[in-house]
Amino acid sequence: MQEGLPQTQLVNSEIDSKSKAIIKMKGLSWKYEGSTEDAIQGIDLEVAPGEVIIITGPSGAGKTTLCRTTNGLIPHFFRGDLQGNVTIADLDIRVYDVPVLSAITGLCFDNPSNQLFNSTVEEELAFGPENFCLPSTEIRNRVNEGLQISRLVGMEKKSPHSLSGGQQQACAIAAIEVMHPQILVLDEPTSNLDPIGTTLVFERIRELVKTEKRTVIIVEHKLEDVLPFADRMIVLSNGRIVADDKPLNVLSRASLIEGMEIQVPDVTRLAYKLMEKGINLDKIPVTLDEGIEAFRKILSHRIVLPKTSLRNSDKKPPMLSDRISVQCEGVAYNYPDGTQAISELNLTLREGDFVGFVGQNGSGKTTTAKLLNGLYKASKGRIKIFGEDSSGKEADELASIVGYSFQNPDDQFFARTVKEELEFGPKNKKLPPDEIGRRVREVARDLEIENYLSHSPFSLSQGLRQRVAFGSIMTLEPRVLIVDEPTTGQDYARAKTVMEICKRFNDTGKTVIIISHNMNLVAEYCNLIFVFRRGAIFMSGSPREVFSAPEKLIETSLAPPQITSLFQALSSEFDLPRDILDVESAIAYLTG
Repeated sequence: MQEGLPQTQLVNSEIDSKSKAIIKMKGLSWKYEGSTEDAIQGIDLEVAPGEVIIITGPSGAGKTTLCRTTNGLIPHFFRGDLQGNVTIADLDIRVYDVPVLSAITGLCFDNPSNQLFNSTVEEELAFGPENFCLPSTEIRNRVNEGLQISRLVGMEKKSPHSLSGGQQQACAIAAIEVMHPQILVLDEPTSNLDPIGTTLVFERIRELVKTEKRTVIIVEHKLEDVLPFADRMIVLSNGRIVADDKPLNVLSRASLIEGMEIQVPDVTRLAYKLMEKGINLDKIPVTLDEGIEAFRKILSHRIVLPKTSLRNSDKKPPMLSDRISVQCEGVAYNYPDGTQAISELNLTLREGDFVGFVGQNGSGKTTTAKLLNGLYKASKGRIKIFGEDSSGKEADELASIVGYSFQNPDDQFFARTVKEELEFGPKNKKLPPDEIGRRVREVARDLEIENYLSHSPFSLSQGLRQRVAFGSIMTLEPRVLIVDEPTTGQDYARAKTVMEICKRFNDTGKTVIIISHNMNLVAEYCNLIFVFRRGAIFMSGSPREVFSAPEKLIETSLAPPQITSLFQALSSEFDLPRDILDVESAIAYLTG
């Protein structure tokens, strides 16, 4: 640590004036060692104390790189070429190292497992406060605070790496927050969290901003929960800032938003679509409550005249057959530490089904996927894959039938290059070289990773790593495809790309299972949804059936798509349907 600046002093220091920027970037550019292009370039940015800023933009735009400059990981941990100047609370990042800067800036990584390293959840939460030499009573208070934020009460003694992906993410966020940094930088903080967990995180951030005037920078693709209390919205593209303004001013730039494929809240999209049809609203809504108020007004004044009826039909995959692809009968699974992850699982999938597994973090979705794939063996019950008992088959044998793309792509990688990663499965099946080459080329093209074939998969951004992991399963061309959180770290356009590839795969008659907390995509693509709760199926049905029961969903920490919640809130007052699932259907219903 630099002389004359003890860490405890930095932790307790105050920034004098609100007009004085706590973060200053001038002409900032960064090129990673071995790269030929700048990851970010020409960044001029000032952040005032107490500001809340959203950073969004396409995958690979430089968002994570920008975050790494705020606590000294760039330039002190990552190697490369830094141009320009960055100061954090008047400390030059070239001069002051990570131990000093991290006392001011708490950075939560886009891949939470990379920053969890203690033996238990309790130790993980205590680690930061202990390093600040705080009194034991204060450390205990902060650990309890973190357990509440992360919803991990009762899991204090569990290893962080035994938690589900969403629970790991919640733990990582809490471990940073209990350090009480002046600046909180959250890189994709809710990508693995269920909707209620997402709401809790942002409610806590809102509280910190209101009561403690914390400075918060949030990298986020899902804007619905963070827009209401954000002061500014910054859009990055190709390493440059292309927009920096109040959120609604940025969202009003239709050409920019459509070009970037930014996923704006449903009620905001609906408002803009109605404005295109000449229907003006007094205020552009962002939150569900604002949407209810705005659309109640135009419905009350009969500015729009909804249809008297709406014929909804549940989607049916074109190649859906009566043949059973997956069947679980009374399946249970206990982890080695005795934790019961699956208690009584019964489900049946047909060949050609497009299925969504949804539920609260830790409800058993990923465990079920690994049981189907053979990575885990059931403690009780029977699993049949195309009528054959899978208990006698090894994971490598099942992998060519049931392909599983991991939630954390780093758990899946081992090859030196992306090309080798994509080739491994087909080579293991001893396919001809020409066929292997064809599969690799087609998958790389579809996933837009052709330019990264010679790169190490570990050197890529979270979104790119996720696509490579997905591609390594797609080259196997399995009969059942399971994709665990396919949209993690992806911008909206690439999330749609992944889902469209799944759909094309499903259109050939293959069974597809996605595990996701993105209710919009589940509603759009799946014909069947299984809702998990405490290791069992709590409810199941078509998207219309499942999302038409919000009172049951809330028991599982889920919520329908925002547009569905809007129509349900106004349904009794204006006789609206409760099963509108997307903005396009809403527009068709409201305007004919």
